[in-house]
Amino acid sequence: MFASLIGGALFIKFFILGLFLGVCYEICKIFDLIFKHNIWITNTINFVYFLTAGTIFCSFLINFANGVIGFYIIFAFVIGCILEQISIGFFFTKFYKLLYNSFTKIITKTKTTKFGSNILR
Repeated sequence: MFASLIGGALFIKFFILGLFLGVCYEICKIFDLIFKHNIWITNTINFVYFLTAGTIFCSFLINFANGVIGFYIIFAFVIGCILEQISIGFFFTKFYKLLYNSFTKIITKTKTTKFGSNILR
C-alpha cells in the first residue's frame, strides 16, 4: 500500500515539474519573439533552457526517486509538459503575441508623429 502511495506522490511531483518546465519554456518563447531574426540568441536561449531542464529533471530523479527511472515518472513529466502547452501555453502565447504587436504598433505610430519623432531623437 505504501509503495502505491509513494508512486502516486512521485507521479504528481513529476507532473508538476513538467508543468513548471513548460511555463519556463513559454518564457523562453518571449525572447524568441523579441529577437526573432537573430538565430544565435534563439539557439543559445534554447540550449541553456534544455541544459537547465535536464539538470533539474536529473536532480528530481536523484532526490525524489532515488535515481530510479520508471515509465510512470517519464510519462507524468511528458503529460505535464503536453498539458501545459495545449492549455496554459496556448493562451499565454496568444496573450504575449497580442501584447508585443500592440506595443510595436504604438511605438511605430509614435515615431511617425511630429511629437514622437522629437521625443525619440
